[in-house]
Amino acid sequence: MNSEEAIKKLETSNQGLKVILDHLNEQLTDIRLDPRLEGLVDDLENLFYAYLKTWIKSNSEIIDILKKDSK
Repeated sequence: MNSEEAIKKLETSNQGLKVILDHLNEQLTDIRLDPRLEGLVDDLENLFYAYLKTWIKSNSEIIDILKKDSK
C-alpha cells in the first residue's frame, strides 16, 4: 500500500468515526432505558467520546506525517 492509499483509508476511517461520534447519544438510547445500567451510561458515553476523539486525532497525525513524507 502506498502513502496515497493509506491516507485515503485513514481519511475514510475518520469520516466514519465522526459519523459515529455525531450520533453517539442516539446509539446509547437503548442502553439508557435499561434500569440496571442507570448511572453508568454517562460514564460510558464519556469513555466512547474520548476513545473516538483519540482515534480521530491519531489518524489525523498519521495522515499529516504521510502527507509530509510524500512531498
